[in-house]
Amino acid sequence: MEVTITRRINATFPATLLDDLERYVPPRKRNQVIVAATEAYVRKLKLLAVLKETAGAWDDASHPEMATPDDIDRWLRNIRSSWRSEPLMAETTNG
Repeated sequence: MEVTITRRINATFPATLLDDLERYVPPRKRNQVIVAATEAYVRKLKLLAVLKETAGAWDDASHPEMATPDDIDRWLRNIRSSWRSEPLMAETTNG
């Protein structure tokens, strides 16, 4: 089992936001809500950073096999066909 190391911080919130937090979130769940919201926000910041860093990495000339929407659909079908090794229930029944 992995142990998560935690640290305490001191943060200041607008009074109206704290009022809402106290109104809608039970006392023993508030830290969990704040942590989850912060994780989601930081995840978005990280994604934006990666998108900025990799902007322009795709070059249409380097991928002529994906020139049209049909080409992309064909590529996706090919990739997705390898995702499952057993047919779905609907594919095994006649009816």
